[in-house]
Amino acid sequence: MSSHGSQYKPTIVQYGVFAFIVVSLMVSFHYFATPSVIRSFLLSQFHPEDEKVTLVKFKDGVVASAKAEENKTTGDRFIKVKVEGKDKPDEIPLRHAKGDFMYYADVPVSGDLINKEFIFDFDGFSTREEKISAPKVDPVTKQPELNEQGKVVLSQVEKDGYSKKSGEWYVKCPKLGEEAIMLESWGFFILAFDVGLIFGMILTMMFPPSIGYISQKFEREMANTKTKIRLNTGFNKETVEIIALRDSDFEKFYNDNPNFIKQIFAKVWARTQPDHEIAAVKQQGSSMANVMAAFRNAFDAEVQVSGILGFRNETLYGRIQESYSEAVMTEIENLKAAQDWQKARWKIMPALRLYMAHHFTERYANNVTGFAYGGAAILIIVVGIRGLKFIPAARPSVMLMAILLEFSLLALMAISLFYTEEEERMDKMLKKMEDSGKSQLSSLKGMAEDMTRVAAGLGEEGLGVAMKQMSTDMGKIAKTLADDMMADAIRSRVEEAVERHLANEEDIKAAVKEALPDVIINALRNGTGGSTRQIEQSDSNEIDIDAILAASGQE
Repeated sequence: MSSHGSQYKPTIVQYGVFAFIVVSLMVSFHYFATPSVIRSFLLSQFHPEDEKVTLVKFKDGVVASAKAEENKTTGDRFIKVKVEGKDKPDEIPLRHAKGDFMYYADVPVSGDLINKEFIFDFDGFSTREEKISAPKVDPVTKQPELNEQGKVVLSQVEKDGYSKKSGEWYVKCPKLGEEAIMLESWGFFILAFDVGLIFGMILTMMFPPSIGYISQKFEREMANTKTKIRLNTGFNKETVEIIALRDSDFEKFYNDNPNFIKQIFAKVWARTQPDHEIAAVKQQGSSMANVMAAFRNAFDAEVQVSGILGFRNETLYGRIQESYSEAVMTEIENLKAAQDWQKARWKIMPALRLYMAHHFTERYANNVTGFAYGGAAILIIVVGIRGLKFIPAARPSVMLMAILLEFSLLALMAISLFYTEEEERMDKMLKKMEDSGKSQLSSLKGMAEDMTRVAAGLGEEGLGVAMKQMSTDMGKIAKTLADDMMADAIRSRVEEAVERHLANEEDIKAAVKEALPDVIINALRNGTGGSTRQIEQSDSNEIDIDAILAASGQE
């Protein structure tokens, strides 16, 4: 719904703040958190179970099985590290916590310290070389050896013990096979994007709408939901605000403005008459006076028992649901719950439900489903290529990326389905439409009969004839609009105009002469001239509830 599109259009500030948060979190997670998460997972699954194997985490973060020795006296383990300029290597003790499967050393990894059985290197910034060329040193003279041409003799010496490029992760253990597995860091880019997007959305949900991208969307959807309730019920803006006000705020508002709330409730009561009430009113030969009398009795009795909040949340909500639909009542409940987020920004779930149920799933459900199927197609292709051996087992990054992509899309699809409103059964919907049409027809016919009686009793021939002709025309309009979904709004306009002038019987002749003809003609013209104009002017002719209550003896 786009009725508030211009007012709630995102600004460059909101876009910028949201993009900055998403990119910052994505990059930080990808380069700093993802390696630790993946390494911890692999170590928990593939660490050596043999206690004789000494798995060591070195100073530079590499985890590998080391060439460790054990002190027979103390039982502590250590590794020997060659130091330049010393004939005897230093003994570096290995720190170990009880119950931990891993030791810790304060030296960086090197080829002469590990046995290459277990290696877990998730440092994506460094390059490793298994061996390097270095001058061959004479063990006696300690000088570089020269060949016959006088050039220094080079030999391959151990450096890191394994080879990998920058941006790659190196994993080797017996359970994964003889060859090492090379994981490219870009294969986990989608995981980092998901994390950045999720936390970026959560943070901007809690920001003020002026800078929060998602927060602004929540505010927009709350305004749109109020508009949808008005369109579905014909209530004005004030009435929607009152019936959807959160419980604590409503009780406080009622204590300060009891008469105003009573007027609003009387209007809703009159608009939501079930069939049995309409039939009873017609049998008694009066309309609004009896309706208001019934409201007075129910209001006074139920407020004393369950309070004003119970009257609204049980009696009034029940009438709204019966007169309109469960969908309207769901919108009211979700809108009321979402106001908790406006009071405390960290309560994001009610506002998220409102946005997802009444905007995202309605507008993007098919898009999400299409993306999910597209991701499944990509995954099938990648799996097929892997089966044909075009993706080597030692480099599964493409497979991992396809799996993470499909996981993300299926998770989004699951969230969308979770917040999708349940569809009403078709037979119930048709029955409600039929009842609504009958109610509209009956109400308009009743008003036509009332106007005929009023015109007959005025004693002024010209005005009486005009009123009779007008009532006949209204009866014809009622029959024509019985199956029209906009008839409810037209009925509301006519009711408001008639109720204003039929409330006080003592002044009825003066009121009819001065205002009734113009009001009814304008209401009919605006109501039948187009839905847009009728909706825009719906607030201009409010029911005078005070006069109605006074006429029914409830002042």
